[in-house]
Amino acid sequence: MEFKEIENKRLTRSYEFSLTKTNLDKKVDQKLEIARVNFQMKGFRKGRTPLNVMKTMFGNSTKGEVIQELIDNGIRGHLEKSGHKPASQPSVNLKSGNIDGNDDLVFLFKYEILPNIPKLDYKKITLNEYRVKIDQTAVNKALEELAKTAGSFNPKPKNTKAKEGDQLIIDFTGFIGNKEFKGGTAEDYPLVIGSNSFIPGFEGQLVGCKAGEEVTVKVKFPDDYGNKDLASKDASFKCKIKTLNGSLPAKINDDLAKKFSAKDLNELKKNIKERLANEYSTFSKSLMKKELMDALEKHVKFDLPQSLVDSELSQIVKASPDLESKKEKSNNKKKLNPSADHQKLAKRRVALGLFFAEEGNRNNIEVSEKEYKNAVMLEASKYPGKEKDFFKFLDDNIGAREQIRAPIFEEKVFDFIINLIKPNEKDISFDQFMKKFDKKINNYQ
Repeated sequence: MEFKEIENKRLTRSYEFSLTKTNLDKKVDQKLEIARVNFQMKGFRKGRTPLNVMKTMFGNSTKGEVIQELIDNGIRGHLEKSGHKPASQPSVNLKSGNIDGNDDLVFLFKYEILPNIPKLDYKKITLNEYRVKIDQTAVNKALEELAKTAGSFNPKPKNTKAKEGDQLIIDFTGFIGNKEFKGGTAEDYPLVIGSNSFIPGFEGQLVGCKAGEEVTVKVKFPDDYGNKDLASKDASFKCKIKTLNGSLPAKINDDLAKKFSAKDLNELKKNIKERLANEYSTFSKSLMKKELMDALEKHVKFDLPQSLVDSELSQIVKASPDLESKKEKSNNKKKLNPSADHQKLAKRRVALGLFFAEEGNRNNIEVSEKEYKNAVMLEASKYPGKEKDFFKFLDDNIGAREQIRAPIFEEKVFDFIINLIKPNEKDISFDQFMKKFDKKINNYQ
């Protein structure tokens, strides 16, 4: 099979190839002859069914099989000979001829190749590894939060207005329009204002109420609400405030420490410092990763396969609530145009993904079987009682397996690069770090 090049522009490659009627007929006959040996039809002995009868019965389906086999083998040979690595699944379309007829068939074969990823001189990149100081203020703040968690609620004086952090004991009945809906009623329900345990907007409307009052709360169920019968619908709840309780934090002492599996207050403080150190280290690494990605985007330039950019853009649109809601409202009749920021983000992700993949391959970085299995077991633990179903899902879905391997691979490549750069260590206060973290990490991709 000969491939005639008709387009060679940047990463795009297009070819034409033909399957002649004569060759197709020959291949179909050969395939039917092989099948005829073990085929038995009423009125004929096994292996004696005439070829023309076989062709009448199975000619069209066999021709389809032959065409697919010839295309697959031809494309495989072409890619091996050319050394091309398609960025995504190549497209094959019939350009002329009729598959159901007696014509020669001409196909158009098109794909994008993966670009050449340039090597990077890491001396051009400067990174900072921030070491966050754990001061007593941070420890005290963490202790206060634990004391609130372990605290109790006590009735507030009559006519006191509810504020965030207070507990209300309420009866409520939910309505869609004028009709009560199933699951929207409860009695003596303990609700802490600010806990975000109810529908968005519900708790805030109870701020300022008093014990003994009746309040009507109006909300809208989220579009992604678990109960599809309620999703996106407006609702009202008639609430009766039966009791208003204020929170009373537990005392910060050895008894509090024991509630959190420490033998005394000193050990609890030590545990808090260790936890904060781990959290700060994780935050610091995330910030350093963001800065590395910014530097790579600046220094590494190469052509991007448009097919990969389009695929990534599609994922961004799906993950964007604003675009998804617009899509639903338009009933998919109009093609939504992602913003310039969305397109920039898609290109960034594709570029960095390709660079990391190539850098890992260049340096023989792989995910070991042990690392993969540990990650699988960790993921399976999120589905108690259904671990076997999860394992079967992985066995049947190569894409799902890759989703588990990908972040491990990326982290190993990141560590490899960081080791080459050797970041500058900088001491920084927690407040200074969080200002820098909040400013930069919001754009972390």
